[in-house]
Amino acid sequence: NKKPMGMAEVSLSLINDNGVLPTDYTEVTITRRIFRSGESEYLLNRNVCRLKDITSLFMDTGMATNAYSVIELKMVENILNKTDERRQMFEEAAGVNKFKLRRRLSLKKLDEVKADLVRVNDIVSEVEKNVRSLQRQAKRVDKYNQFRSALSEKEIELCEKEFALFNRNQSVFSDENSDLNNQKTEVDQSIRKIEMELIDLRELIREVESQLSEKRLQINKESEVLFGTEKNISVSEERIRLLNKNLERFKKDIEDFQNQLIESNNIIDSVNEQILISSKNSEELRIKIASNEINLSSKKTEVEENKNSLKEKSQLSFEISKEFSQKESELKNKRNQITKINSELEKLDSLIQKATMNIAKSVGFLEELESEKKDTKNKIEETDSLFLRKQEEKENLGKKLNELRQKEFEKKNVINSLRNKIELLQTMISNLEGVSKASRFLIENQSWSQNEKTLFADVGEPNDDYRFALEASLKSVLNNLLIDSIEDLQNAISYLKKNDYGKASFYLLKNAANENKSMIDKINNFSLKLKKKKLQKQKGFVNWAYNLVSSQPKWQPFFMKVLSTTAVVDSLDTAITLQQKFPNFSFATPEGDLVHSSGIIDAGALPKLDETLFGRKQLLENLKSELPKLENKLYKLQNEINSTEIEINSIDLKSISEHGKVLVGEINSIEKQIAQLEFEKRKYSEEIDKAQNQIRQFASDANLIDRNIETLETQIVELKLKDIEAKENLAKYETQLKHAENEYGELNKAQNNQRIEYERNLGLIKNFENDIKRTEQSKEKIQNDITKRNLDIQSTKEELENLDIEVIELRKKLSELILIRETLSHEEGEIKDRLGEHKANAGGLETSLTELRNKRQYLSDRSHELEIKISEIKMRLENLSNHIKEEYNSELSLKEFDDLDIFDFSSASKEVHELKQRIKELGPVNLLSYSEYEEENERLEFLLKQRDDLVNSEKDLIKTIEEINQTAEKLFIDTFTEIRENFKVIFRSLFDPGDEADLILQEGVDPLEAKIEITAKPKGKRPTSIELLSGGEKTLTATALLFAIYLVKPSPFCILDEVDAPLDDANVERFTKLLREFSNRTQFIIVTHNKRTMVAAENMYGVTMQEEGISKIAAVQFNQEIPVENEL
Repeated sequence: NKKPMGMAEVSLSLINDNGVLPTDYTEVTITRRIFRSGESEYLLNRNVCRLKDITSLFMDTGMATNAYSVIELKMVENILNKTDERRQMFEEAAGVNKFKLRRRLSLKKLDEVKADLVRVNDIVSEVEKNVRSLQRQAKRVDKYNQFRSALSEKEIELCEKEFALFNRNQSVFSDENSDLNNQKTEVDQSIRKIEMELIDLRELIREVESQLSEKRLQINKESEVLFGTEKNISVSEERIRLLNKNLERFKKDIEDFQNQLIESNNIIDSVNEQILISSKNSEELRIKIASNEINLSSKKTEVEENKNSLKEKSQLSFEISKEFSQKESELKNKRNQITKINSELEKLDSLIQKATMNIAKSVGFLEELESEKKDTKNKIEETDSLFLRKQEEKENLGKKLNELRQKEFEKKNVINSLRNKIELLQTMISNLEGVSKASRFLIENQSWSQNEKTLFADVGEPNDDYRFALEASLKSVLNNLLIDSIEDLQNAISYLKKNDYGKASFYLLKNAANENKSMIDKINNFSLKLKKKKLQKQKGFVNWAYNLVSSQPKWQPFFMKVLSTTAVVDSLDTAITLQQKFPNFSFATPEGDLVHSSGIIDAGALPKLDETLFGRKQLLENLKSELPKLENKLYKLQNEINSTEIEINSIDLKSISEHGKVLVGEINSIEKQIAQLEFEKRKYSEEIDKAQNQIRQFASDANLIDRNIETLETQIVELKLKDIEAKENLAKYETQLKHAENEYGELNKAQNNQRIEYERNLGLIKNFENDIKRTEQSKEKIQNDITKRNLDIQSTKEELENLDIEVIELRKKLSELILIRETLSHEEGEIKDRLGEHKANAGGLETSLTELRNKRQYLSDRSHELEIKISEIKMRLENLSNHIKEEYNSELSLKEFDDLDIFDFSSASKEVHELKQRIKELGPVNLLSYSEYEEENERLEFLLKQRDDLVNSEKDLIKTIEEINQTAEKLFIDTFTEIRENFKVIFRSLFDPGDEADLILQEGVDPLEAKIEITAKPKGKRPTSIELLSGGEKTLTATALLFAIYLVKPSPFCILDEVDAPLDDANVERFTKLLREFSNRTQFIIVTHNKRTMVAAENMYGVTMQEEGISKIAAVQFNQEIPVENEL
């Protein structure tokens, strides 16, 4: 009946007066506490400590876990059969456990040091590699500084002279542009005169057009009204159709609601019948209970009357038979017992009634709690559902966020890739990469011609899907320079010869424009067109190459001429097949493969985009225009990521979870209340059952007492004949009393059953009444729905009548509008005829105006070309200034040079280009490589020092492990030898003098890991394995081994748990004799059922449990002297 404690504690106290434990205390107490929460703690002399501290304290003392200080019967088998447990005892005795622990820790430390050494070696290797790389970079910086200094001097001189030349050309172009502006002024005056005449004529046209517009406006207005009327008619007819459909639906809904009303009424009638039946049953039960109460009371009175009569008769018999007072007194006692039994029966009856009422109350409370539990469970399910939805929503948002971040990462990669491509293309264009040496030389130098120098690769833009096909088709002409005149062609050739820069390809534009075709050429062209048409119908044909190039009109002749016989097909196989059929044509594929008309095939891997030359400038512009779009998409994507993160943070799963925990706590509380009520219900039921059992027991006792009374009465009748009549009357009344008591017990039991049934019927009636209430509420809702549907039907019918009238009026209006529109259309035709005459007159004036404007446009174009050239010069001047400022932080100023006309710009440009090329060949230069080299070199020296420390640590650990192994091995061998000799001696003392036994250590292996075998040779038997000995022999052998260890390293105490069970009486004597010999150095605590062992003990302790869950110990000291008095 005691309450549970919050903590359990057990302690073990040891007297350390001989210093076995490595501590200064003479008494050591170890304690463990376990709390109800499952936590535990350890104490040493009432101070909190670690389990490791206790383990270390008892290590190698014989008192540690699994040591030889505690031996039970099953451990005997383990010691003799399992070498590992046998070894453990020897190691404990030898004291090598601490050495093995140190060795294990040292080996673990050695593994860590080796792992660190591997990591440090990897880092050293990487750092050495970085140091060598930085050393090479530092040397490259020296070369870079030399080239940079020479480049600065030469490039500034070249830019200053180019600056002066561009300023002079700008002045010439400005003068020519001024003359063109004067001519434009004269043409503008003629244009204004014609424009005034046109203005008057156009004013007249506008008036007529205004009239026409007004008339059309009227027609459109009437048409809109007409269309609106038609639309209204269609809408009204559609509305009528929908209203009719709704009318049918409303009627059907009313029928359904009426059916539901009928069904609800049926349910109410059915439940009322159930209530009537249950009420009738309850009333009948109530009447029966009341009637039974009267009968029960009457029967109880009858029993009391019988008791009183019996008492009177007994008293009379006692007075008559005074000499038999002893018998009468006994009879009276029996009757008193009957009275006591009846009193107890009344108490039990009252207890049963009270328990029955409590059960009925518990049932009512349970129903309410079950309903509340159901509601709480529904709330928990809703909370769980909300939590799962929010969790799923959060997970989906998380997935979406990951996808958006992945897209952001991809977009950034695309943008970075695009920027790299733009930077690469800009570098390639500025350095003229891919252009032949001679063409690049002519483009970079201005001295051989002042005209614009254009490379054929820069005048067209290919279709992106067929860029590689056009690159392959135009590969032979991409380095061609487009020349305007024979003079420039001759100057270029002379310039190349003079400077020995090889050969270049040219295309003379004027020759292409003035080329006259002969009759044979026309015939060949006609034949070529027929072949082209035939080729276009072939499978795999895509398009003609010149159709896939876009360029300015002046460059188109060159493309038409170069690509006139080149077709683009879908694959190389198609190209080879078609070339055999049409040998006069060349075929290119989208992968950049080309089959020449000569039969030569250029094919292989897909070219890289940055290796193409044709359309490179246009590709650069396209990429630049694409970059802002991608950056805008990235910005939108980042905004979406931010909004998604905000949305994720707004979902608070913790609050939903906390609400769920509160509901779980509520339902746990309800379940506890239900469990408590169920417990009380079971308790009351058990009390009823117990009371009924007691009633039966009392009835049985009463019957026994009655028999005793009859016996006594018979004895009295034999002794006193005079009292025969009185005793007969006494027996009669006793019989009546017994009969009345039995009837009273049966009536009382039936009454209790009827009360329980009555309470159950009352519960049913309450449930039926609740069902009727819910059904009445449902009927009220259905009635409201029927009323609403009737109102909907009435409003729908009224709207239908209004719509029918509206449709008739709209149709009448539609006929009038059609007649008005026809009249307006006739008037519109007359106005159109007048407008045509005025427009014809204006056409003649506009023709004259167009001619003047064309002339003005020519002047404007020429002026615009000059302005472009001036702008280009300004741009070049600005670029030169910016370049010098950015590269050398210097400002360009206009200077006069006497040798400007004869200065060799190409040679100077070549020197600058060569210096730039040398710098470029050096590759990326890290100007901070000196400081980085010093830092990395210091880091390398530090790492090398760390590696040396680890190597020395590894050597020290290996040496320590070797020393531990040597010490532990010596201790173990010495201890084993000593235990072996002791074992032989003790074995002979426990067995017969001729019996022998031995301990054998496995040879050829590490002694610290070797197996220890036990061999025994009882007298008259062959040497055999320990497994073949009997149970008693095994026990004595294990005991001999245990005490052999105690001779070497005794344990302060030893607990032996029923190890003497297999021993016979003779062996028990030997066993106890050995215990007495060793008891002066070791305290033995023996758990035994053997009487002989108990006889040998000095103290005996018995454990009993007087109170459940609480153990008590009773102690007896056998060596205590008991004083005895001498009897005289």
